[in-house]
Order: sequence, then structure tokens, then C-alpha cells
Amino acid sequence: MFVLDADSGRFGGAKPGLAASSARVTPVETYVGKAADTQILAAGGQKVIADITLASSPVKAERAAWAASSRFVDLSWPDLGAVRYTVYRNGVKIADTPGHSLRDGGVSAGSQVDYRITGEVGGLGHTWGLAATVPPADDAATLARTARQIEAKAKSYVKTAVVWRSFIRQKWATVPSKLGSLSGCKYTKGYKYAGDNRGFSSKVTGPSFRAGLRGTVYWTKSPYDLFPETGWTKVYSAKTGKLVDKRKASTKKIDFRTKTRHNGKTRAVHGQIEATDPFCPSSGPKRAGIGAFYDARLARNGDFYVSGKYRRAPDHEMYLYGYTSGGKHSTKAVHQSKMSSLLCLSQPMCELGTIGNNGSY
Repeated sequence: MFVLDADSGRFGGAKPGLAASSARVTPVETYVGKAADTQILAAGGQKVIADITLASSPVKAERAAWAASSRFVDLSWPDLGAVRYTVYRNGVKIADTPGHSLRDGGVSAGSQVDYRITGEVGGLGHTWGLAATVPPADDAATLARTARQIEAKAKSYVKTAVVWRSFIRQKWATVPSKLGSLSGCKYTKGYKYAGDNRGFSSKVTGPSFRAGLRGTVYWTKSPYDLFPETGWTKVYSAKTGKLVDKRKASTKKIDFRTKTRHNGKTRAVHGQIEATDPFCPSSGPKRAGIGAFYDARLARNGDFYVSGKYRRAPDHEMYLYGYTSGGKHSTKAVHQSKMSSLLCLSQPMCELGTIGNNGSY
């Protein structure tokens, strides 16, 4: 297998079980572009195209890469010590592995394949996303042409948006009786809250939510955008169904910022979402609300790395949107999770989850 050494950020070494002289991975050609970096590699008579854009990250945990022939894709990511890593192809789970590499032979020549790898280490979730281009053939001319296609595709993206939304799936939600007198909230027994009445949605804007964050980085310029937002919290009488009060939570603790300088290829960012029920204490042990944070490395070509945690209520979703100059965008689902119980909205009664979980608990 063509495996990236995460310590050095380079491909190399020998395939297990084969003579080193015939299986050593060597770079044949390196293409350093303005939007992506690729290499043609050779080992034991086999040549592949590899994308090394994320592999050059200064942070080991972010380094991941893929290498592809017309018959397979080899995936590599850093071994951070997870018990297992889960690999998804185009959103469908294809493997669980304790290792830090995987060969996927279920691909078609000339296709585009999206991979997502998730793992949990020390209570922190780690997710890598790799968009592989499978060459139509393995000759040198075709691989060189594929390298140019990868650069052109990456260069077509002008910005990437990172969107996090926390929402209440139910149409109505009531404060659990266990939390009534303990929560310190203004409206508990005898009241109900309007939920968002929806499931997961990959729409860029539009679906209702309790707290949201949209951060945008631009690949042709340094400035970035931050759009924090909270939805209306509406309280109704449980008996009459009439609206009693409505208020929006503060956005002061919803933040997005870049952590590295603009270089046109990759950008490290940080996001934080903290929003308290506007009718509940804003601080202290009785504080109720939404909490999440993430660190991410975004690549212009669509590859990414994300790590972070979140409180397990309410429901959460995270997406990446890659925009071209024509205004069209690609969409990648990074995280989707359903809450186990509204009790989790109480700070003392909720353990943190890891970003990368998919579905309900």
C-alpha cells in the first residue's frame, strides 16, 4: 500500500510482506500548484497519483492523504491512538479498522470519491475528509493529466463556508420534571417550548435552529466572515396553547476565526458555539444551553480535518460548502447527531460527545 508517514508528511517505506527493493515507494514527479499539491508515486511497478495538500500541515493530527490508481484508492491518516477508525465512502460506511491506512478497491476508473474517516481519542473526536480523483489509467501521461485536473478543480473554488446548527427536532419540548425546580429557568411546569420541527438539513440557510454559526474563508484573499445567529425561543402555555413569551439567546459566545495566514491552499480555523436558554441562568451550575467547539484545517481542494466536542443536546449538524466562482457549491456532511434526552440541556446532566458521530445514540 502507498501509505503516508504522518511524522514526516511523506510517502515512503516498503509494503508489508514484499522485498524492500521492489516495493519501496518513490516520488516520480511532484506538482506544487497554487491551489493543490500532488505527486506521482511508484512502487513495485505500480504508479499512482497522490494528493499531498493536507500532508504538509504543520500539525501532525491534520496530516492525511490519498493515493490512487485506476483500480484502488489508498487512504492514510495519522494514528492518534484511537481503538478504531471508521471509514465512509460517499457517506456509506465501508470499514472499521484499528490501523491508520486502508485500501479501497471498490472504485471505478475515472471517478470522484469522497471519503470521511472518524476516530475518538481521549474524548475528542477527529474527522478527516478526502476527495479522491481516480485516474482513468495508470500510464505517466494520464497521471500527469490527472494532476492538472486536480489543480484546476481546486483552483475553481473561491471560498469555503463552515456551518454548524443546533436544533430541537420535536415540534414541542417541555422541561423535564427532574429539572423543573433545579434549573432556575423562568418557565418550567405548565409551559412548553416550540421546537424546530425538522430533521437534518444540508441547506446553507433556511432551516430553523436554536443556535448557529457560519464562518467563511476565501481562497483568493485573506479576510474571513463570521455570521453568528440564534433563533427565537418561544414559550407557550401548556394548558391554553397561547404564546406567553419569546426571546433570543445572546450570540456573544458564538465565534469563528482563522488561525493561520492566507496561502490559497489551506487554512486553519476555530469555531465555538455557546448559547444559553434566554429564560434560564446565563452562568453557574444551573446554566442550561448549547455548547460545541471545533478546530479545523480546510483545504481548497475540498479535503479537511476537524476535531472537537459538543454537548449531546439538542440535535446538531455540521457541513462544509465549497463555492466556485459561478456561485455553485459542493456540500460535505461532517457531523450529524441526535440528542438522547432533553435532560442533556442541563449542564450537570450531560456528557460531551465527539464531532464525527453520525446518527442517534
